[in-house]
Amino acid sequence: MPERKNQHYVPQHYLRAWANNGQLDIFHLGSKGTFSEGQDSVCSRNYFYGNPPVVEEELAELEGYHARPLNALRGGDDLTNLSDQYIQLLLSFVTTQRTRTKATKDDIRDGDDFIREAVRDDMEADRYEDRIMWTSDLTEEEKEDTLVDASLLGTHHYMMTLGIFGHIGIGDLEGVMLRNTTDREFIISDVPVVHDIPPYKRKHGLVPAGLANRGLQIFCPIDRNRILLLYDPAVYHFDHNSRKQVLIKSSDVVNQLNLLQFHNAENIVMYDSSDEDYITTLYSRIDEARRREEITVPLETESGLTEHIDKTPAYQVPKLSPDLPDCKTMTHLPYVKQRPSSQSERVQNIVRRIFNESRGPDIGLIRSIRVFENMMEQN
Repeated sequence: MPERKNQHYVPQHYLRAWANNGQLDIFHLGSKGTFSEGQDSVCSRNYFYGNPPVVEEELAELEGYHARPLNALRGGDDLTNLSDQYIQLLLSFVTTQRTRTKATKDDIRDGDDFIREAVRDDMEADRYEDRIMWTSDLTEEEKEDTLVDASLLGTHHYMMTLGIFGHIGIGDLEGVMLRNTTDREFIISDVPVVHDIPPYKRKHGLVPAGLANRGLQIFCPIDRNRILLLYDPAVYHFDHNSRKQVLIKSSDVVNQLNLLQFHNAENIVMYDSSDEDYITTLYSRIDEARRREEITVPLETESGLTEHIDKTPAYQVPKLSPDLPDCKTMTHLPYVKQRPSSQSERVQNIVRRIFNESRGPDIGLIRSIRVFENMMEQN
């Protein structure tokens, strides 16, 4: 296989905590079957980030940075031991992982019809005539498909860049480690980072949860016994120990946390092979947590007009919210779409500036990774 053809949307270094001798035990939601597969081929696609693999090469460097705090935590460090740089790297890992998945890419592809219509209009007006030199004899339909695919991939690159700098937008969140003390292990899925807004989602009919929303909780599995929980400190208070841990002593709560992975999963969950019966039982409860609700969303067209389309967003808040111990919720605060302390607009401004100065979205993503790495080295 050519170098870097196989490109992961969940990094191998992250999945390693659930592997045994390089193998991952997998439950497939569609077939309800179980199988084992090498971690080098799980959660990956050929040229997922583009061909030639220039973006993949740069992402490998980024993954090296993101792996540092994860390796430290898995090596025995607590959240209290992490430096400011490692905290920022950890937050960036969480927000980047959210945006780089196949689920995000497929969600972007839901806008295919609108992009295709815009591309077709541009082709009919010969707007690409002086901008593209076609290197092979393609039909008009093949040219259209090529341009649509490039536009969709460019949008994904832009979303990933927002994730890379996401540590700025969620820097106001607090974090605790949910430490599993039961005999049952935490599992992981192909879409591992889960967002929830327990106090507001039913009252306000929330389906997706944004990084800037008041009341946000973000669950990110670290290994089989730990889940990082980031939360809005204006809404929640956790009575954690001196190591910033909240001990999970109830198997019922472990089940609820594992159901979040079944809720978020696109195709698969990964687990320890000795827990196959448990996984099958947990799958029978998937409807308690899994939400796939169709909503109407506005979409701005190339002409500047706003169309409304029906779609089922990839990322939705779960039906179920874990009954976390030692947590107090401040119920007096009204819901707002943007926390006053969030710096999400700063993130958007950084990304826009970099992309405006770049010749294409792949260059924009590559430059963003290098800017991010320079920021980290200066800390």
